[in-house]
Amino acid sequence: MKKIIWILGIIFLSIIIVLNLLFTTDLDSSEHATVEFNNVIYVIGLVVAGVALFLLTRFINEHLYKDYESKKKLRKYLFIGAIAIYIIFCIVWVVLVNPYVVGDSVHVCNLAQTFYRKDLEEFLPDMTYLGVPLRDYMQAYPQQITLSFVYSLFFRLIHFDVMEVLRALNIISIILIVFSVYKIGNQLSKTYKTNKVLLLTLILTFISLPMLETFIYGDIPSLALCLLAVYFMMKFTETKKIRYPIFASIFTMIAYMMRMNSLIFIIATVIYLLMNLFKEITKKKAKENILNISIIAIYLVISILPTTIVQNYFYDAYGLDKSKIYPKISYVYMAMEEGPRGNGWYSEDIAVHAIKNPENIQEEYTEKIKSRLDYFAKNPGYTFNFYVTKIASMWTENTYSAVRNNTKQENDDPLENIIGPLTFYQKVLLIITCVCTLIVLIQNRKNLSMDLIFLLTIFVGGFAFHILWEAKSRYIIPYIIVLIPIASIWINKFKIIDKMKNLVNSKINKKVM
Repeated sequence: MKKIIWILGIIFLSIIIVLNLLFTTDLDSSEHATVEFNNVIYVIGLVVAGVALFLLTRFINEHLYKDYESKKKLRKYLFIGAIAIYIIFCIVWVVLVNPYVVGDSVHVCNLAQTFYRKDLEEFLPDMTYLGVPLRDYMQAYPQQITLSFVYSLFFRLIHFDVMEVLRALNIISIILIVFSVYKIGNQLSKTYKTNKVLLLTLILTFISLPMLETFIYGDIPSLALCLLAVYFMMKFTETKKIRYPIFASIFTMIAYMMRMNSLIFIIATVIYLLMNLFKEITKKKAKENILNISIIAIYLVISILPTTIVQNYFYDAYGLDKSKIYPKISYVYMAMEEGPRGNGWYSEDIAVHAIKNPENIQEEYTEKIKSRLDYFAKNPGYTFNFYVTKIASMWTENTYSAVRNNTKQENDDPLENIIGPLTFYQKVLLIITCVCTLIVLIQNRKNLSMDLIFLLTIFVGGFAFHILWEAKSRYIIPYIIVLIPIASIWINKFKIIDKMKNLVNSKINKKVM
């Protein structure tokens, strides 16, 4: 299993690096993704900037950790200062930008207000952007019920239900993401030497993340909870203390309620726990093995079952019809079509047709998927171009929808001016992250820790899933962030470079003599 994950990781990382050197995707305010070739000068700029940033972080890291004890206070002050600036940026961004709450975010917030106020007539009859009442929207999308339920609990906690207050939850979650990445990096540092300056640079200057705090949806809170769960599971395999999987299960449960793609983290966690179990099964007694198997089973139940319970409760309480749930197969069908936004991107036409014709839609879209697969098989050139464009539209749109989701739909939006610099810098960050991770995997191929494989499994699962599922560029943010701790592992000098240096030195010495 480790070998398979390692090979897939190598392949997927190589694809991302090549695509980002070749292409850049522009995402307009209507979420139309346009993939364009990079010119040679732009690519040279990416490489030079990437190498310079990597070498700079490496130099600073060596300087700060050269005399470990004497520079302890300096490192502490620099860390606190960096976090303080980051938090200030998060708060200022929310206050100054303050975009409108639109689309699904409005509907989710209105549902949360409905659950909080218990007034079924205030919002449920309102029409949604899909042209159906909010009640029908809730009926069609059970995943929005659980997200709204979690938001309603937050409203109860603060006794206040204005939807913009949920951005404060995003700010807290972003700080937790930074904390979790740092702690996961510390876990890896118990096995590998790490470049902590690089780790902090990659996460603290991933500007799209705090920019997206204005986007009221489950993405950021669920990611924070998933990363905390990853850290606690790593602590469990290290210490065998039962409290850690309990914490991880609770965090994953809430994350899964907020975003269904948290299932990728759940599956990766189960694989991680099973690999640890099989690794140690011959060393342990039957009682300990049964306990570990029970922990896996309990983790799955706690993580997934409450979501079903909450959904069933609201379907019964509100008299909703389960036969009219929006079919998941439509997302698979979207993923295979040339949509108006881009190859495999969300299509309102497919969604609206499905939500308004629930009776036979499963059979209809199943047949269309079969037809599409047949076309792919008969036209390999088209299939290759289709999926290259689809993958590129996600992984080379380096604002990750951050600008688009902060635009107020006005003609002279000042955020348009930051798209170019933001795209360039974050493309550099992504290339550094992927190149460093690739080198680390190659250099440590005989010493791959379970914790490293855990993070790589999440990345591999996310990359593969969104080839088969409906696409959006912001969907890939979790799978970039889980690579950051791996990318921070110290890269040793290549033997070929050492040989070249020795050869040069020997020739110089001969000339001198």
